[in-house]
Amino acid sequence: AAWTKAKVSTMETDLTTKLLGDTGEDFHPSADSLFIGDIDATTKPITIDVDDQDADDADDADDDECDNKQTLPELPNLILDPQEVFEGQDYTRGERQPNTYRDVPFAFVWHLQLIAIIVLAVKWGIPSLAAKHEDDDEHDSTDDDTYPCAGLIYFTLISGASSVLLSGLTMAIFTQFGHHLIQLSLLFSVFASLGMAVLALLEGNLVLALLSIVGFLVGCCYYFVVSDRIPFAVANLSAGVTAIKSNGGVVLIAYFCVLLVFVFSAVWTLALIGIADKTTSCLDDDSDCNGDMIEGLVFVMLVSLFWTQQVISNVVHTAVAGVVGTWWFAQEEASSFCSSAVTDSFIRSTTTSFGSICFGSLLTAVIKALHQIVQTARNDDRRNDNGILLCLAECVLGCLEGVMQYFNKYAFIYCGLYGYDYLSAGRNVLNLFNARGWTVIVNDDMVQNCLQLSCLILSCLSGCAGMLISAIQGGSWLDALGVSDDDGSNNIFAAFFIAFILGLMIASILMGVIDSAVSTAIVCFAESPSDLHRNHPDLYEEMVGAWRKVYPNDCGF
Repeated sequence: AAWTKAKVSTMETDLTTKLLGDTGEDFHPSADSLFIGDIDATTKPITIDVDDQDADDADDADDDECDNKQTLPELPNLILDPQEVFEGQDYTRGERQPNTYRDVPFAFVWHLQLIAIIVLAVKWGIPSLAAKHEDDDEHDSTDDDTYPCAGLIYFTLISGASSVLLSGLTMAIFTQFGHHLIQLSLLFSVFASLGMAVLALLEGNLVLALLSIVGFLVGCCYYFVVSDRIPFAVANLSAGVTAIKSNGGVVLIAYFCVLLVFVFSAVWTLALIGIADKTTSCLDDDSDCNGDMIEGLVFVMLVSLFWTQQVISNVVHTAVAGVVGTWWFAQEEASSFCSSAVTDSFIRSTTTSFGSICFGSLLTAVIKALHQIVQTARNDDRRNDNGILLCLAECVLGCLEGVMQYFNKYAFIYCGLYGYDYLSAGRNVLNLFNARGWTVIVNDDMVQNCLQLSCLILSCLSGCAGMLISAIQGGSWLDALGVSDDDGSNNIFAAFFIAFILGLMIASILMGVIDSAVSTAIVCFAESPSDLHRNHPDLYEEMVGAWRKVYPNDCGF
């Protein structure tokens, strides 16, 4: 009997090693906490026949009393059931919620402010521009009948189109060669610091050269510390990018939202011009004008701008989460360019989950607006005694903004996956990572860092494209800004600034598609790795292997 028990234990260990690989001495799988698909490991025992010849070699006395069969619990494929793993913790696996509208009041208020901005742009903004055009005609003796803002509109359209092309090209490159770009993004800061040090030495600026050399050394140390984590980032990126490539229509959603951001920004600018014109008071001879807007109006307009931009961006984020989730849990519904997952996810993001998106976006928009006002006040008040208080306020608001963006990022993933309301989604996702112990892992996301660097590079390239457009055209398109000088250099810098801002807005949304896909893959893998194993076994092996290698004590596999 003792020999039979030892024999069976050896066979169990061998089978476990083949299924999982070497898991270490402390790994003792329990049949009660493991499963294969929908089959309970405790309900279907398997039977192993003990070879008769081997049994004859054992002690004869024990042989007579021993059975020739030994029953064992079914060996699992070692995919953990989150409900079993998290038993006793404040966590419940996500479930599809009823198809009802969530957080409706916030969606209602958002639509009201959007209507208000459109009305202000039509009633005040357009007449203000028309009045300025008439004044220019009266004082301008030239024969140029061009509308004063037409050139600015032309420049904005062409610069925006170039930014879209650059972002789309970069996204295609990132999709195909993302694993190389992650490594290059780590090396970029190192060589950038080195290049800055060389330039500073050539210019004789020893202080800047010393700081750049310190940055170069720190960058080298950072690269060697995190270089072994590149496979971890690549594994996460592979899962997210594969889902995007299987459902390419989600990129069309991003482009559509880019167009919405562009249109709203133009409408918001018209409304701002109208408000500024109405709140400007001048003397009869037009010699003295006070153009300071009421601070309350500035705050409301900033909230409107940031809120709408956040809503549009988070609609893309939530839609991508829904697509990746469908690809993860039901591959057959998310395996074509315009699959049902793409259309259904976008419809849910703009209907039933739209109120939740408006809720979370409003919180971030208020903080961003306050942050912008405090930052402007600090720049205008550097020599006064309020500088320290404004500095502290800016720091606190910056931290709050980062926390809200982090919270919203994963909360909206749950909204896209299961249709939770905003607060329930945030609570569930935080409980998930606290139960898994992956909070540190989520913070260490090199893919997001690489995407942010890509957005910055794209913005600079868009700015350079804007300068090129302005130089080719001659710079007259930007005369409406009133910053031109004799040699036209101010127009060139204005062109760079406008194109840079447009490029940043466009790149952040398009690159956000990849970021959203990777973040959703992390959440899905934390909650239900069994579905990835069933639908995408190759990716499952890649992700488990990478996570095990980099975080053997934290990932739980």
